[in-house]
Amino acid sequence: AERRTSGMNLSSSCGGSGSSSGGGSAGGPFHTPLGLEPAAPSSSSSGGVPSAPSSGGSQVIIHGGPICPPSAAAAAGVGVGVGVGIKVEAPRLVIPPLSLYGREEEMSALLGAFDRAFAPAGDNSGNNNSNGVALISGYSGTGKSSLVLKARAEYVARGARFVSGKFDAMRQVQPLSAIVSALNDYCGLLGNDALRIDRYREAIKTCMGTEGWALADLIPNLGTILPRASDGRASSALVSGKDAQRRLEFLVQMLFRATCGGPYPPVVLFLDDLQWANEQSLKLMTALATDSRLTGLLIIGCYRANEVGPESTLMRYIDNLQRSGSVAVTSIHLDNLGLESVNALISDAIRTFPRATRPLARAVLNKTGGNAFFIKQLLHSLHDEGLLRYSLPARRWEWDLDGVRSREIGADVVQLMTTKLLRLAPEVHESLRIVAAFGSHCQEGVLRIIDSDPSRSVKSAIAALDAAIAEGLMVKDGDGSYRFSHDQIQRAALLLVAESDRPAFHLKIGRLLCKQSTEEEMESYIFVVVDQLHRGSALITDDLERTNLCRLSLMAGEVASSAMSAFLPTLAFLKAGLGLLVEEDWEAHRQLCFQLFNSCAETEFTLGEFDSMKVHVDEVLRRARTLEEKLRAYFTLVQSLAVQDCANDAINMAFIVLSQLGEPLPNMWSEAMVKMEITETESLLSQETEDSLLAKKTMIDEGKQNAMMFMGLIVPYVFSQMKPFFPVVVCRMVRLSILHGVCRDSAYCFACYGIISCRVLGKYYEGYRMGKLALSIMDKFEATDQLARISVAVYGLISTWTEPIQVCFPHLKRAIDIG
Repeated sequence: AERRTSGMNLSSSCGGSGSSSGGGSAGGPFHTPLGLEPAAPSSSSSGGVPSAPSSGGSQVIIHGGPICPPSAAAAAGVGVGVGVGIKVEAPRLVIPPLSLYGREEEMSALLGAFDRAFAPAGDNSGNNNSNGVALISGYSGTGKSSLVLKARAEYVARGARFVSGKFDAMRQVQPLSAIVSALNDYCGLLGNDALRIDRYREAIKTCMGTEGWALADLIPNLGTILPRASDGRASSALVSGKDAQRRLEFLVQMLFRATCGGPYPPVVLFLDDLQWANEQSLKLMTALATDSRLTGLLIIGCYRANEVGPESTLMRYIDNLQRSGSVAVTSIHLDNLGLESVNALISDAIRTFPRATRPLARAVLNKTGGNAFFIKQLLHSLHDEGLLRYSLPARRWEWDLDGVRSREIGADVVQLMTTKLLRLAPEVHESLRIVAAFGSHCQEGVLRIIDSDPSRSVKSAIAALDAAIAEGLMVKDGDGSYRFSHDQIQRAALLLVAESDRPAFHLKIGRLLCKQSTEEEMESYIFVVVDQLHRGSALITDDLERTNLCRLSLMAGEVASSAMSAFLPTLAFLKAGLGLLVEEDWEAHRQLCFQLFNSCAETEFTLGEFDSMKVHVDEVLRRARTLEEKLRAYFTLVQSLAVQDCANDAINMAFIVLSQLGEPLPNMWSEAMVKMEITETESLLSQETEDSLLAKKTMIDEGKQNAMMFMGLIVPYVFSQMKPFFPVVVCRMVRLSILHGVCRDSAYCFACYGIISCRVLGKYYEGYRMGKLALSIMDKFEATDQLARISVAVYGLISTWTEPIQVCFPHLKRAIDIG
């Protein structure tokens, strides 16, 4: 039979309309590799495949692997052969890892960043490691993540621990999700290290004490390795307010200081899709990278260069990091692949000589622009459509070059993938639509809740996703979550839902989750539920459903703020809830309105958005009918005045509120008045012992509690602005504590009275006693948010009169760290 070379028609029946392996009619569309004519089964030709020469028998390619004789292939489980009645199967198309092609220089730079970060310094002991940052930029689909995952094997081989997290455009309201995921995986690795677990536990105890439990609320796996407090109780949650971000940064820094570098394995932290990272995550990443007391950490970040402008938050942080000089920054940029790299990839994929695949490679390059992910998906699509296939009669891969050139693939890979997804079974692409609604990944628990709805036409989204996994569209991670193997696949899956239908689609999912979730599940997936509901909130017409979403938004904001100290997502949740309120809610749901407005104002204060904060505070004060309804807004207002360098205004505002609370402070004072306040307080204290004070009942009068709170707030500013009046405020707080019971703010007032005893009265041992009492009250109320300022008072201004300074130093250092 007559056959033609590449670029010409061939007459073999390669799955077209022909029949036999030895002949057929001329004119078929497929192309055989250049200069390599297919041989009959008895031929000794190698079939044009760059592998070991034929041993004379019939041969096939197994999954793109080496040529095997029939017996070897059969042993591998692939039907082959030339005998009658023996089943013959074509091999699958397997694309090699994209990171293997055209990335030699970039891979070398990435491995070099590791070597520089962890190379021994100075004494060559290996204990003076520095840290490093590697930033990889490029368009979507250029293989940034693939490059890092290729380097991962080398990092692990060199003894490093590798953990990763991925930011998601659709999960902006889920605070710190990428970093939390990576840290949780890291703590899981620590917990599974049986040889070092006791050393880790002791190191964490030394560095963090019981404060690690505050971080364990955020990172569950940390709780499995933390040393328990003697009373079995976890430390209180992270402090609130503007200090919470620094507090979180400090605790994460302490975790890494205790467990990586020096005698422990180095750590590689990979954060993907930084273009979607919020500012809090970038601050935390920067704090880790520039921590001079932390060693053994390499942070690798990938981002899409075309999706961030020079004025973006990410580029601002990158520029500051590069200018700081405190850490070595390796910058790597990935361009699209060139013809030689594309040709090498295709040649390896179909095990055909590069000179034969060059025309196909050029056609693919013209279609894809050299985008690695696009190339991979296009090759699979060509194979699915029969334009690229393995010919069993010819025992080689063949392709319809004209068909490839004329193939319409749309503007980008997303359109190509959308077309592919539509060919899947209905239950599969329905399940893919559901997962895509949540972003790049979805927890298995959420899918199980959805599957529990008996009214759904698709009975099991989880079962349907197995087919997507088999197609390489999705991956199931070790924690049970499902994720798209690439962001572009997620985008394509979301396009299966018309843009006009998406609000209703999200609302349907959110309602289903609300309906089917238990109380515990609702707490676990609160961010997911609220996000879905808000994406379709414009379609909500029922007042009960609307106000319920307001409450869920408030709940999500409180969780984001208290457990994660993530104030930007907190503000997003709260503002979304505010946006659903109507005028009638101020009567029908008055408490809910005050909670949302006050929480919003407090979060804006924390973020330094004082103008917006003032708007919400003023609205609360305008709507309030009682002092009780105004107090929370007043407290926020006094705080904001103090930090805006308006301390006198803050003090005056607090004086007004204290007068309304029935605890007025004099606007004018004299030396005689100060002496009188101290004398009266000393008289009361003389009747008490430290034990009796500690045993005092807890203050239950809310008016007195609020007065203590406002006085505790302004004490530092009184000390700095009107020092002679400082004893008056402190003495009032001490007397309230003796007469009406102790509270959280009593700890600080007794510490301040200790300062007065030492510096004003010269009673150093009495001051020392007050300082110890302050620490005991702080422990009694677990007021760890006050530890820094109380420790500075006790160990910096009181104990130094009666104890060696060496005894005070460790406590002061800890106060500085925590503060």
